[in-house]
Amino acid sequence: MDWFSRWPLEALVAVSHYFLSEFYIACSPEIKTHVEETMSIFNDMVFQTCEDYFQRYRRRTHITPKSFLSFINSYKAVYSEKHMNINDLAEHMQMGLAKLMEATVSVAALATELAGKEKELAVASNNADKVLGEVTVSAQAAEMVKNEVLLVKEKAQKIVDEIESEKIVAEEKLLAAKPALEAAEAALQTFPKDNINEEMVELLQPYFIMEDYTFENAKKVCGNVAGLLAWTQAMAAFFGINKEVLPLKANLAIQENRLGRAMAELDAAQAQLDEKQAELDKVQAKFDAAMKEKMDLLHDAESCRAKMQAASALIDGLSGEKIRWTDQCKEFKAQINRLVGDVLLATAFLSYSGPFNQTFRDILMKSIWEPELQKRKIPYTDSLNLISFLVDQPTISEWNLQGLPGDDLSVQNGIIVTKATRYPLLIDPQTQGKIWIKNKEQHNELQVGCTYFLKLIFGSINCFP
Repeated sequence: MDWFSRWPLEALVAVSHYFLSEFYIACSPEIKTHVEETMSIFNDMVFQTCEDYFQRYRRRTHITPKSFLSFINSYKAVYSEKHMNINDLAEHMQMGLAKLMEATVSVAALATELAGKEKELAVASNNADKVLGEVTVSAQAAEMVKNEVLLVKEKAQKIVDEIESEKIVAEEKLLAAKPALEAAEAALQTFPKDNINEEMVELLQPYFIMEDYTFENAKKVCGNVAGLLAWTQAMAAFFGINKEVLPLKANLAIQENRLGRAMAELDAAQAQLDEKQAELDKVQAKFDAAMKEKMDLLHDAESCRAKMQAASALIDGLSGEKIRWTDQCKEFKAQINRLVGDVLLATAFLSYSGPFNQTFRDILMKSIWEPELQKRKIPYTDSLNLISFLVDQPTISEWNLQGLPGDDLSVQNGIIVTKATRYPLLIDPQTQGKIWIKNKEQHNELQVGCTYFLKLIFGSINCFP
């Protein structure tokens, strides 16, 4: 097989279709067919460009079927990477927009909830005010009854204190008269004590003043006479003591009756006060419940208002971002739509542009490949910047620090070295590429100009089983 001969276009199309038929590309089946055909046409056009390049600069370049296969593999790898990156960015943007929409819906829901809570709060406030009026009336009534009860209680207490002092005096006198009274009663056991009166005692007084009217003298005369004398003395003593005790007992009974009435009045007043207090407690509990409901609603309303204000502030702060994110999501969709052509140009550049100078690279891009995409209506980005499409600026800056010149041609060569699927051959008379590669691969322990290179290769191979 002549690897440098020009393959038929149909064979190239068959190869591209074989490798891309199961590969996902975000386009219609018609565009995908055009991509397979365009790949073959690109390869065929580069074959002619190699001849033109030789005619102008007398520098021979070649492309082989391996170049075409590398083109296809590079297309699949770069497209998958770019599609995944754009999809990730789009998903983040969509997630941000979804969160903003959720926040907007939440604000609307919170506003509705707040309106409902404010209505409930107004009703609860009216109820609380109404119950407060009932509490005020009940408290005033209870205070009036309380004052009346206090007056009754003070009056009853005064009576109790008076009765208590009189009772103490009466009890003291009764206690003092008790021995004599008991002795007299013992002597008069068989005599009706209640029949003794003052006249009977007065009739006995002349006998009592007689000097010989004593128990000892009567006993000397006769024992019965002595008993009669003792009985008359006991009768007079009982009458005298009982005369003082009876008023005390009568007065004590009167005072106890007064105390009973006072205590009954006090109990009635206290019962009325307890009834009013129970009514007050009931209304107070009702008021406390109404106030708790009001405060709970107030707290909920304030919490809802705070959430709504925070969400509104967030939405207002991100209103500009919403527009930008929406536009960016649209741009992501457009980028994915153009990705089929952009990757085609970028990977064609990686696979075929290496041997050419800047002039012929521009000819390939602007005069050959882009018109072919336009002809076959394959979407792509106008004036696509291959450098920014294939590598980011921090990487370029790092390359510059490692010794790579900053001109577009050098950066393009750096992209081909690092992104192409095949190993590059550098023609580097100024050794700029050599310096850059040595610095770039220093951490990989790159060895340059090794005298025993073949032995090193053989030794490396022998290290594997």
